[in-house]
Amino acid sequence: MAKNDLEYQLRLEIKDQLSKVTKANSPNIYSAIHNTNGGLNVNGYVRMEAKLVQKIIAGQLTPAAAVPQLEQELDLL
Repeated sequence: MAKNDLEYQLRLEIKDQLSKVTKANSPNIYSAIHNTNGGLNVNGYVRMEAKLVQKIIAGQLTPAAAVPQLEQELDLL
């Protein structure tokens, strides 16, 4: 599988996991990727995606496991 295919698949999986984020289950990530009116904050999304990629690589995690871990870390800040 080509590098671009792996990157594309990872970004799709991250997108799928971030689409499941709500104010109730991950308030820090939700506020980072959404505007006050509930629309997508593109800059915030790109930032969270990059943090998730780093976390996935460093911790050898799945995107589903990386999202709650990132939320917990953001909660400590």
